[in-house]
Amino acid sequence: MHTRGEIFFHPEYEFENGGTSNKLFVLLNTPTKNQNYLFVKTTSRQTNKPLNPGCIKRQSLFFIPAGRTWFYVNTWVQLRQIYEMSQGDINKDENARFTDGSLNNKTVDKIIDCLFITQDEDIPPIQRKLLRPPFYESILKLKERFNS
Repeated sequence: MHTRGEIFFHPEYEFENGGTSNKLFVLLNTPTKNQNYLFVKTTSRQTNKPLNPGCIKRQSLFFIPAGRTWFYVNTWVQLRQIYEMSQGDINKDENARFTDGSLNNKTVDKIIDCLFITQDEDIPPIQRKLLRPPFYESILKLKERFNS
């Protein structure tokens, strides 16, 4: 079983323009036997991206500075699209694999919070439940109440 925060590597990820490249993805949920995996992709290319750690709302990014987590280079988590894959699809792709790396729960929580800030209305209900199970939603509401 794979858990949220694990890093997934695809050596021949195909982009919308037809080009291919190595690509790292972050797993955002811990899927049970019948649930899909939810990933967001990452990039280390800085072109027009700020170096402010954390959520970058206007560009739908989450910046992780080099060396603060598993990533050894500056890395931007791209939040405009959630990539959903079934367990069968992952097992079929012989090239793609999980790495030995992962992000801690606190970092994953911050990435998911940023995802909801930047893409809230575009997240389908089924993905919402996988990203923030009902128990987690209850904890967030309780936290808000105590912060008031």
